[in-house]
Amino acid sequence: MKNKLYKHILFLFLIFIFSNFVTYAEDKDLEINDNNRIITFSLLKHGDTVNEIDYYDFIRSSIITQPEFLFANLQSIEKNENLKYAQRQRWPELNTKIINDHALDRNIDDITSIRKRRDDSFDAVVELSQPIYSGGTINAEIRKARYDRNLSDTEKDNALSNLILDANKYYLGAVKSKELYDHGVFLINEMEPYLEKVKERVNLGITDPIELALFSIKFNALKSRIQILKTQKDRDIAIFEYFFEKKFEDIFFPEIPIKGIEINKSKEAYNVKGAKILLNSAKEETKIIKGEFRPQLGFNTRYTKYDLDEDQSDSDIRGGIYFSMPLFTFGRAKAKISSYRAKENATKMNIDIERKADEVGETEIVNLVQSAINTRTEIFSSFQDTQNQRRIIKNRLDSTAFSAESYVNSGLEEINLLEEFLNVEIRLLHGYFSYLHQNQGLNSLIRVSP
Repeated sequence: MKNKLYKHILFLFLIFIFSNFVTYAEDKDLEINDNNRIITFSLLKHGDTVNEIDYYDFIRSSIITQPEFLFANLQSIEKNENLKYAQRQRWPELNTKIINDHALDRNIDDITSIRKRRDDSFDAVVELSQPIYSGGTINAEIRKARYDRNLSDTEKDNALSNLILDANKYYLGAVKSKELYDHGVFLINEMEPYLEKVKERVNLGITDPIELALFSIKFNALKSRIQILKTQKDRDIAIFEYFFEKKFEDIFFPEIPIKGIEINKSKEAYNVKGAKILLNSAKEETKIIKGEFRPQLGFNTRYTKYDLDEDQSDSDIRGGIYFSMPLFTFGRAKAKISSYRAKENATKMNIDIERKADEVGETEIVNLVQSAINTRTEIFSSFQDTQNQRRIIKNRLDSTAFSAESYVNSGLEEINLLEEFLNVEIRLLHGYFSYLHQNQGLNSLIRVSP
């Protein structure tokens, strides 16, 4: 009995040890994933940044009022109403009419006929008609309307996702331009006082006049570069304020975590999904055209009240089955059906075109993001190194080994490397969003739905 108890205790102890080991392994995996996570613009170490939630809220609040989304939403409403109309084609139709006829000419042999001897008539008709078989056109129209509605919903999702990409591009473009301009102004303000120092060194004979000329040329080139950056800043901020309908105030770089991405062929782009829906819609169109040349069967009932302008109470109720079928159309039916079949085949081929474009685009995006991930740290290190070299040169302004040209060159190289680094960070974030857009996942990330 004791041996059995010991075995149970040992078994429970082993389970406890194993569960702790698994938990530890999972925690280590989570730790590794957290350590490998990339956060955009975090290398700049700016004091003012926008976190992920606030950035998504800002983007989300600005895109739902854009005309592209409103247009797509109205189209979706239109397709919904078209579907209702197609579904109600199954219902009977009730209509009424007033007939007021006057005899323009008459040649009657049977003078005993009361209806034929009247010069005019003023009748009321109420008619109820119900189609029984229409060659399959009603069902095909309903299915087509349903596919059109699904296509409209897909286009609305696509429009919303594209607006997120546009909003991200305009936001990052404005912040980048302002950052570059502000940094350029900082460099100009720092270097401008040393222009006079170089002149003094030339006047004292310490420095060769060529140094002053080279310094002036490089300094003017830096100022010209800053003027170009100012023009770009004004343009990008104007675009930002027009798109977001807000003043460019307290707008900072967003720190967004980027997950690893890879080519995923199991998910398709909006265009591929739309092309498949278009194919189904084209098939239903072909069925509708075929139905136009098939028999039409139904029944109707008609109530007629004669001579409303008389005191008589003549009336009748008539009803029956109607049947119609085209016998010979001189090739029009075959030509029209062949035309829609050709359209169906072209739509089918368009799926392959969109799928190819999707795969090429996704491959390009994945490589772009991977390239940005591989180069961002190196470029930022180069930027920091150039920045430190500029500071070293600045601190040796009173040294006889001071090179004025090197000082300005370091400033020009610093602004170029900063621009290159910001471009890499923008490509990283925009590429990540584009990847999610290609796989229909961007709307869910921003937590926005049409």
